[in-house]
Amino acid sequence: MFDLFKRLLKVAFTEWKLFYTDPAAVLLLVVAGVIYAFYYPTPYMNQTVSEVPVAVVDLDHTVMSRELTQMSESAQQIRVRYVFSDVREAEEALAREEIYGFMVIPADMEKDLRNGNSVNVNVFTHGAYVMLHGNIGTAFTTCALTVGATTKVKRIALGKKVPAAKAMAMRDPVPISIQTMYNSTGSYSNYVVPSVLVLILQQTLVIGICVLGGPRGHRRFRGKFQNSPVENERMHYRYFGRSLAYFAHYCTFILFYHFVVYNVFDFPRRGELLPMVVFAVVFLFCVINFGMVLSQVFLRRETSVQIFLFLSMPVLFLGNFSWPSYLLPGWMKAIASAIPSTFAIPAWLAIEQRGADIFDAAPLLYPLAIQGVFYMVLGLLLTRFRDGSGLKTGDM
Repeated sequence: MFDLFKRLLKVAFTEWKLFYTDPAAVLLLVVAGVIYAFYYPTPYMNQTVSEVPVAVVDLDHTVMSRELTQMSESAQQIRVRYVFSDVREAEEALAREEIYGFMVIPADMEKDLRNGNSVNVNVFTHGAYVMLHGNIGTAFTTCALTVGATTKVKRIALGKKVPAAKAMAMRDPVPISIQTMYNSTGSYSNYVVPSVLVLILQQTLVIGICVLGGPRGHRRFRGKFQNSPVENERMHYRYFGRSLAYFAHYCTFILFYHFVVYNVFDFPRRGELLPMVVFAVVFLFCVINFGMVLSQVFLRRETSVQIFLFLSMPVLFLGNFSWPSYLLPGWMKAIASAIPSTFAIPAWLAIEQRGADIFDAAPLLYPLAIQGVFYMVLGLLLTRFRDGSGLKTGDM
C-alpha cells in the first residue's frame, strides 16, 4: 500500500513540476487563473449602475412638474442632464447618445392631478442597453408614482378630514414590500462574476491538461522522456497520479477564489466549508477526467486552445444562469448535459450565494458525479487503447 501511494505521489509531483517548466502550462494553469479572477470583476467594482445621463421634457411648467424634475435629479440611479420643452429635442439627444432615456411630463399634469384625474407620464429609454434601461425606468417610475401618491393622499386627507396616515392607508390598502434575496444590491457583478469564475476554473484546467497531455505521443516529448520512469509507469499510476497533481493544484485555486477574490470584490459568501469541500471534490473529479478524455483526442496542444477559447461563450451560455434552461431547445440541453459547468455553476451559486448545505446541493452534485465517473471510465479505456496501439495520439 505504501509503495502504491509512493508511486502515485511521484507521478503527481513530476506532473506538477511541468506546470512551472512548460511555458504554455504556466500561462494556463498558474497565471490565467489568477489574472482572470481579478481582471474580469474589476470593471464592476461600482456594483450597480448609477448616474445614468437622462433628460426631462417638461410640457406642464408648473410647481408640480418642477417638483417632479427635482425629485428625478435626486435619484441615485440617474442624472438629469437636460430639461427640454420639446420632445423632439430629447429624441435627438437620445439618438446622439448624449442621454439614455427621458421622461415626458404632459401638459396640464398638475391641473388633472388636483382634479382627481389620471395622468400618463411617458418614459422613453435606450433599449439597446438592458442595464441602463431598467435603472432609468425604475428611477423615473418611482419619482412619478411618489408625486402622484403624495397628491392623492393630500386630497383624501383634506376632503375627508382624516389624518395623513389614515389617508395613506385609504389610498393604498394593500401595500407591497419587495425584498431581493441573495443579491440585495441588485449588483450585476454579484450576478455574473461568480458563474464566470467557475467557467475560468473549468476552461483553464481542461486546456491545461490537453496542453500537457496532447504532445506526449509525438514531437520531442517521447525523445526527451522515453526513458523516464514516470512516463513508463503502468497505465493506472500515470492516469491517477497526474489527476492527483491537477486536483491538488486546483484545490488551491478554489480556496483562493473563496477566501480572497470573494473578499476583495465583496461578493456574497454564505457557503459553509463542508459543502464547499464536497463541491470541490466532485467538480474537480469531473473536470479532470473530462480533460483527460479530450487530451487523448487532440493530437496537437494548440488544438485544445483554439477550440476551447472559441467555445467559452457558448459554454457560459449553456451554464443555466444567463437564460433559463427550460427555454433552451432540446438539442442544446443535450449538449449542455455533457459539459461539467452546466451542473457546476448552479451548484457553486447554490452553496456560495444561497448558503445551501450538502443535501440542498445534492441534486446538482449527483449529475456532476455521474459525469465524472463516465469520463473516468472513458479516459481509462482510451488510455488503454493508446497503450496498445501505435497511433500518435495524446498520451496521459
